[in-house]
Formats: sequence, structure tokens, C-alpha cells
Amino acid sequence: MIFAATSRLLCRTLAIGLAVLCLASGARAADEVRVDYDSWQLYCPASKPGESQNCEIHQLLSNSKSKLAAGMYLTRRGDAVVLIVRVPLGVLLNKNMMLQIDNGIGTDALTFLRCDTNGCLAQMPMTEPFLNSLRKSSGVTLTMYADAATPVPVKFTLKGFSAAEKALAERP
Repeated sequence: MIFAATSRLLCRTLAIGLAVLCLASGARAADEVRVDYDSWQLYCPASKPGESQNCEIHQLLSNSKSKLAAGMYLTRRGDAVVLIVRVPLGVLLNKNMMLQIDNGIGTDALTFLRCDTNGCLAQMPMTEPFLNSLRKSSGVTLTMYADAATPVPVKFTLKGFSAAEKALAERP
């Protein structure tokens, strides 16, 4: 009984001491951030003291059963901007997906990275001209393939994209 009480007191003292040490060193945990910009959301997961937050902007689309049908994510990795797309399992992996902006600019540079139980991920590095086109457009269509002859188009709105992307760029 005395050991348990002493152990609890020691744990509290250590926790308080660590909190004071973290505050004194200027390191503090960053809280989770979620900010909506029309159809896009800025998301920064909570991080531990001294870790940087890995923020992203994203738009998630659900199917009629409220399951994730597709997601589009934009994140910064150092100075590079990367577009990541998550699509459901069952898509044809040997044919790259096509991303078509409503103003006619398109690319098939999305390359698949991996698949897991939540779907398949593809990514492409973003260029400033392509980002500018996204900022000025109202929508983008992602076309994946169920088989070699069956395209499956998924439309994302770009309403709020510019504001969300600007907020992402301003994050430390």
C-alpha cells in the first residue's frame, strides 16, 4: 500500500517535472488543427514536443454507403508539393490514373505507391504551373480504371482549394 502511494506520488512528480522542463525549453505539443475551406480541409495532426506537424489539405468523397470512395490530399515535403490520391481497392494498377482539370490541362503522372486495406495510394509531384491551374479552376476529374476498357471518373470540386492551399503554405 505504501509502495503504491509512493509510486503514484513519484509518477506525478516526474510528470510535473517533465512538463516544466518542456515549457522551460520552449518545446510544447502542437494541438490537432482542422479548418474547413469550403470543400477542402486543412488538417494537421497533433504532434509531440519538438516534432513538426505534417499538415495537409484534403477533400474526401464518400459513396452512397458513406464509405470513402476517393480522397485527394496535398502536402508539403520540404520545398516540394506532392499530390496524393486514395482510391478504393479493385482499380487497375498497371494503368496510371488521369487527372483532368476543368480547363483542359491533364496529366497521367499519378503513379501508384501501394495498396492496403483502406485502398490504393498514388502520388505525383506538383509543379507551380499545375498548382496555378488548380487555383484558378472550379473542378478536377480523376479517372481510374476498373479494367482496361472501363474508365471510372470521379469529380472533385476545387471550391476552397486556393484558400486551403494558401493556409497550408503559411504553416511552419
